Amino acid sequence: MWFEEFNTLKINNMKSIKKYATILLGIFLFVSCEKDIVFKGDITDPLVVVNSYITPDSIISAHVSESRFFLNDTTSFKEISNAEVSVLVNGTFKENMTYSENGIYLGTYKPVIGETIKLVVKVPSKKDVSCEAIINPKPDILSLDTTDIWTGESYQINYGSYSIDGGPAVITNDTVAIVKGHQINYTLKFKDNGSEKNYYRLVVITKETYVTINKMTNDTITELRDNYYYNFTDVVSGNNTNNDPLSIVGNSTNNLYNVFSDELFNGKTYSLSFVTNEDVYTYKPGYLYGPETPVKQTVNIFLQSISKDYYLYLKSRPVATAGTDFFSEAVQIHTNIAGGIGILGSYTSGNVIKIELK
Repeated sequence: MWFEEFNTLKINNMKSIKKYATILLGIFLFVSCEKDIVFKGDITDPLVVVNSYITPDSIISAHVSESRFFLNDTTSFKEISNAEVSVLVNGTFKENMTYSENGIYLGTYKPVIGETIKLVVKVPSKKDVSCEAIINPKPDILSLDTTDIWTGESYQINYGSYSIDGGPAVITNDTVAIVKGHQINYTLKFKDNGSEKNYYRLVVITKETYVTINKMTNDTITELRDNYYYNFTDVVSGNNTNNDPLSIVGNSTNNLYNVFSDELFNGKTYSLSFVTNEDVYTYKPGYLYGPETPVKQTVNIFLQSISKDYYLYLKSRPVATAGTDFFSEAVQIHTNIAGGIGILGSYTSGNVIKIELK
């Protein structure tokens, strides 16, 4: 019986491997068969592109440029310096923004929660464009709990080198550091407003201070770094691990901008979970570039309430630019610019939570 089950399992596995191999071979053959096709469509005139992200914490700014034809060899966009960019608050004119540099226009007004901000952009010889966004209230953050975990995992960092000295090369492979696994689990509790559809973004920044000594000059070097990586483990993120060998032909499910909606907890108190990696690096004495363990670490946590248009833009952007699905139609990046393209998004951050790590 065991022998029959083993053979059945072996046969099924072989069938799966053959199936995957056949499909992958087809993909590679499909990719290798290239043919130049002459574009016979109409080349449209460049559109006005407006990108602006507004928040009560700062003055309104906007970047204005022109779109480029998708077959154009250049990767840069032409910035527009002669536009008239007007700001309207709740339908009433507030100010004209001033051109700064590199296509950026600056205002003097800071939006207020509850206001509707509208931008009207007029460029000579082009169609006027406009866009608007509502400034949402702050997220209602209730608490933050943390769990400090030493995972028990450790590994070595090795450095390979060789010397000749007139004879055969001598290769050395030295251990320069030991890394010990360390992570912090976070649970951020907040209250969702059930009277409306809400959209959120989680931003976590670990600010690290490094102090090193250059062994050649004996100089002390202080360096500040921002680390934006963290593991968004909560179910609302949609992040998951895909072990399917055919995943190369599917769209990535990774939530690159850590946005989510209140679809699963509308009107309720919700506990949001995420993890930061705080591995400790211990370098051996005398290593030229060590130690790489920060002398100070502060985790800054922002929960932002974002506009629906900003949410849709951040959701569609990685899918449209991934380019991993050979058989699907292109996904258009969401825009709310009437008469042009781009995005006017709004976000309001709750009280920033700062945790200093020991």
